[in-house]
Amino acid sequence: MKLRISLRSVSKALSTAASDATARIPLTTASKELASFLRDGASNITVLTGAGVSTDSAIPDYRGENGTYTLNPDYKPVFFQAFVALDEARHRYWARSFLGFPPIMTTEPNPTHYALAALQSPLSSLPAGPMQDTMDNQQPPRSGFIRNFITQNVDGLHQKAGAKNVTELHGTLHRVKCMSCGHEEDRSDFQQVLADLNPEWDDLLQSQSASRLYSRMNADGDVELKSPEQQQQQHQQISSKDKVLDYRTFQYPTCSCCGSGHYKPSVVFFGENIPVATKESTTQAILESNGLLVIGTSLATFSAFRLVKLAKDTGVPIAIVNLGQSRGDALANLRYDENSSLLLKAVAQELGLGDIPGVIKRKKRVMNVVGS
Repeated sequence: MKLRISLRSVSKALSTAASDATARIPLTTASKELASFLRDGASNITVLTGAGVSTDSAIPDYRGENGTYTLNPDYKPVFFQAFVALDEARHRYWARSFLGFPPIMTTEPNPTHYALAALQSPLSSLPAGPMQDTMDNQQPPRSGFIRNFITQNVDGLHQKAGAKNVTELHGTLHRVKCMSCGHEEDRSDFQQVLADLNPEWDDLLQSQSASRLYSRMNADGDVELKSPEQQQQQHQQISSKDKVLDYRTFQYPTCSCCGSGHYKPSVVFFGENIPVATKESTTQAILESNGLLVIGTSLATFSAFRLVKLAKDTGVPIAIVNLGQSRGDALANLRYDENSSLLLKAVAQELGLGDIPGVIKRKKRVMNVVGS
């Protein structure tokens, strides 16, 4: 199964959603309804998440108000076929990723991630709260409300917050894999290899204040770099002495195991097949669930939308929490146009789970970087 999405058709797809899908209801009402939805799931809810759950960690999404495609409609990701075939595409990707991975690595989960992890945890393992205090210590621990997570995100923040049974639909940024022999390495270790091969780029990354050229960090762990010509023009305007860097000079290694293969991040690129095992496991999770909770995604990619459609076709109740319209609004039993951190914290209180940790960071993260 390929990751299929027509970038030009996204707006059209979303505009066909039910016009009343984004009508807001009071937070207290929404939290009570969603808490009932979770209770009715009898500890067997599957959660499907997208980039919107990480925006409160200051990682931008794709199609929200400050999303990559919203602010830059001409943005073009690296496609799988180009990455495999073209040396220049690999230079471009690894230069962008080298500058964009450190913020992903240090980003912390937000209240949405922590609330979902708490909703999954057995109640006996939760911090003391109204529900926990009244439990009979002689009774066995009660299961949490969530059984499985399916996430389109590659940032690893669900796991960092303590979530279990997480299937990463589009892979992870935290590993790289040789396309020839399959050898895998930790992305943090690979970052150091890239730094050793590219000392000028590493000096820039470490200094941060070395340049006034700001690039945007995207949800897939890279940054939007300016061309050498754009850099030169800005340097002339501000009399900058910073060195102009061209991504075509960025070096990347061959595989340390087979010696000839090229590494690829363990993420599913546009145009790449989703692993069969991933497709099968996510399908099974939906079929065995008592409810599907969708959070922070427009469902523009078919790989995610098909799961919502499968739930609808098999009678699994669906609740959607997303700021703005989504492709699945017309299929949902419950629909909330609400910030997920605010709503899920309220749901946690409604269910007696106590205070939820985490900080909302709304400021866009920028990096002082140059490249092309």
